[in-house]
Amino acid sequence: MKIKIFLSVIIIGFVIGGTFLVTRAYLRASQTATGSKISAGTLDMDVGGQRGTLIDPFVVDNIGAEGNITGSKTWTVNNTGTLPGQLYFRLNDVINYENDCNEPEGLIDTTCTDPGADEGELGSKLTFKVYADTQLVSTTQLTKDDMNNIRNSWNALPAVIIPAGESKQVKVEYSAGENDYGNEVQSDSVTFDARFDLVQITNAKPTP
Repeated sequence: MKIKIFLSVIIIGFVIGGTFLVTRAYLRASQTATGSKISAGTLDMDVGGQRGTLIDPFVVDNIGAEGNITGSKTWTVNNTGTLPGQLYFRLNDVINYENDCNEPEGLIDTTCTDPGADEGELGSKLTFKVYADTQLVSTTQLTKDDMNNIRNSWNALPAVIIPAGESKQVKVEYSAGENDYGNEVQSDSVTFDARFDLVQITNAKPTP
């Protein structure tokens, strides 16, 4: 009987001890970070304060008042977003037009009277330079076959980065010496689109 009573006391002791372990409170402190979120930044730009089709085109009329032909156009590209971006520049849709064929031109350019048979010669007589800020990017002519030279030269540059809220300038210059052209360019014109791309910076180098 004494043995049974002793075992009962031991069992009760284990039960009480187990209950104490289960219900015991531990000391602790806690803090909660509220309002956590993940959001995307923005990448946007304007050119000279203008956007889309409102960007100032490069328009030069009636060149040739002087023998040496020179001129330039500068665009300021502004990063108006919250992220830095990599700037790309290229020309699209370069087209040389004959427009007309007066007698002096016809003596030199025998195909100018045949619509569609020949492109105008003005673009091939111009030296066309592109600058990123003050760095010369490309020297080429303004013909359909040459327009990709500017894109390829620009893509070969170290990355042209525009931090958020800052700007870069893209300048183009054209020139032709008085001995570089003749009557074959009379009334000719050349048109093109200047395209600007601001691209998210990634490990891979995209080609817009």
